[in-house]
Amino acid sequence: MNKSLKLLLVSTPVGPLGSGLGGGVELTVLNIATILQKRGHKITIVAPETSELESFLVVEISGELQTYAQTQNRHDPVILPDNSVLTNLWNYAGEVADQYDIIVNFAYDWLPLFLTPFFKGKLIH
Repeated sequence: MNKSLKLLLVSTPVGPLGSGLGGGVELTVLNIATILQKRGHKITIVAPETSELESFLVVEISGELQTYAQTQNRHDPVILPDNSVLTNLWNYAGEVADQYDIIVNFAYDWLPLFLTPFFKGKLIH
């Protein structure tokens, strides 16, 4: 028997879905969401403000976009803007975590990795 799961997909903080700024992550989120929905799961996507992804509920989160990790050097400090969309995405995920069976991280940043134990086994990367 297949169980329908309620899934929260947390997108990249480097750009809104549909803008192209998220690169391949945008396509990955769309493809995985599409397949999971076809298999009967309930999908909600949380992403930066002005995100657009047809056929899915997208919770838009405001804040300053995150700098691409690929543009940083190994010894550069981690910088979070005062109103960081990365922080705001994960604050939201923490607030609604109990409403979801699984939370899937698509952000290749340190913060969601650091937060993993606080999500009590619900957060996967």
